[in-house]
Amino acid sequence: MAVSFATLDQRLSRDVRQLHNYLWDPLWTGNEDRLRKDLLRGAASLDTFLKAGGRLRKHAATLAKPWSREHQGSALYELLDDVLGLTAATELVGKSKFREAVVRAEAVIESTSIGVCSTAKCFEIVEEWEARKIDFETYTRRLADALALKLVPQSDQFRRVLNAIHDLGSEWDVSASKTEQTLAARAATEGAAWCVIRSIAIRTILGEPPKVPEKDFGDLLERIVRRL
Repeated sequence: MAVSFATLDQRLSRDVRQLHNYLWDPLWTGNEDRLRKDLLRGAASLDTFLKAGGRLRKHAATLAKPWSREHQGSALYELLDDVLGLTAATELVGKSKFREAVVRAEAVIESTSIGVCSTAKCFEIVEEWEARKIDFETYTRRLADALALKLVPQSDQFRRVLNAIHDLGSEWDVSASKTEQTLAARAATEGAAWCVIRSIAIRTILGEPPKVPEKDFGDLLERIVRRL
């Protein structure tokens, strides 16, 4: 029986957080086999919800075999975190929950930027930002500078879009008209999708393309933003 998106979002968000902790928290003590099964069940449900024709489900299953931190766990995390977060944003826009939609889009671009930092071998910038030693604008400026040194084109454009979405989330104008809030939430969601696909191109240029092919990821992103 199909579940509502709200239920799916709650369950899969919980499981994706557990995957994050499994991958990067050495003190994690959960059940690995159960986590894997829950993630794949959630990916299949999200695939059905998006009418993705099995593409999301199949990629998730591929990334979960063999199951280990060292294999492709981070790629599975990125796939599910991005697709779920952006799908949730489109659902929230449709329910006129514009601020909440932007918050979900903002979370996606923050996670995306961290992945790019990791690939660009400048993770110390992430650590400084997460420790609140620098603000988001300084963080993205330093990321753009690091990418430019590696001859990545349009690094400053990537920075500007990251900042625009972050600013919408942190400086939301609740007094704005419904039309303005609708357009802002749509722009944030579409902009976050652009950041994800641009991050794939950047990581490919840096010699570490994501495990999910750019075309397949792009098709999923297009399917999601068409729901706006």
